[in-house]
Amino acid sequence: MAGYANVDAIAGSDLQEDGFTTARFAPIFHFQFSDRVLFEGELEIETNADGETEIATEYATIDLILNDYMALVAGKFLSPIGQFRQNVHPSWINKLPTAPVGFGHGGAAPLSDLGVQLRGGIPLSGSMRANYALFTSNGPTLLVDGHGDEVELEMETEAAASNADGNFVYGGRVGFLPMPALELGLSGALGKVGVAEGHEVSELAAGEPDRDYTVLGADAIYNIATLQLRGEFIQQTVGSEANSTVADGAAAEEIDFRAWYAQAAYRVPDTKWEGVVRIGDLDTPNADANRSQWSAGVNYLFANHVIIKAAYTVDDYDDNAIDDDERFNIQLAYGF
Repeated sequence: MAGYANVDAIAGSDLQEDGFTTARFAPIFHFQFSDRVLFEGELEIETNADGETEIATEYATIDLILNDYMALVAGKFLSPIGQFRQNVHPSWINKLPTAPVGFGHGGAAPLSDLGVQLRGGIPLSGSMRANYALFTSNGPTLLVDGHGDEVELEMETEAAASNADGNFVYGGRVGFLPMPALELGLSGALGKVGVAEGHEVSELAAGEPDRDYTVLGADAIYNIATLQLRGEFIQQTVGSEANSTVADGAAAEEIDFRAWYAQAAYRVPDTKWEGVVRIGDLDTPNADANRSQWSAGVNYLFANHVIIKAAYTVDDYDDNAIDDDERFNIQLAYGF
């Protein structure tokens, strides 16, 4: 068993009261039946704002090792689109207390899929390497809530054990490592997306036609002993549909959800101190959600897997009617 835990606090925000905000325990189970068959799964156990405990399955897969360069993964898995979600989201790995803007729930980046994928690595010339992940999964859903000028649009890309519109998404990511410290990745996916009115993803809007769905992404990471540079771009696009009747046709045009971030982290040599800066931007059809963001933080590493993080973050909203938000986030994270 592996996993991680974290405790979070916030102060100084105009949008949220000061206080402790999160207590999370995420055990990760690994069971290996043989050299070629294993199970892995992660639970997320978290207290919510009402003091209740919420339990969710982050991922649960059965993995078949086909050969030295390929594994078949079946079940619910973290989206292989991009880097952050599948590799960086655990709190003890993420260099800041929060996810980049647009790369968490309700953002622009796909979160998880229910389906199958082939993934592995390939040795190239010398020290060069490549890795890949190819998948097919249940399609996502475009959630449309409201009418007229008050329409809110959200991509529901959390894996669900249903596929009400009968469509699948096909995609993947290819990574190239010209040297061990540098990885460059390209991601993409395409398929169809169903449309639901309100937030009941099990009930698609009656008679609403499916839309084309595409995802494009690019990421890069440079990582040496004291310096880590990381950046990522993601865009989800839902095609236009002139005959749309959902929300009075307000969702008829092509719809884009787009986000990017760039991050640098530097660990002071021969100390336990680390500095982190990150900038990012989120652009969606919802004017009140669009914003740029920057964060600056200081970390103290008791060990490589035990870290306390303090960061100052500013959200600059595109809508001038919304005040910018400034806040301090503090997190104690432990990976085990």
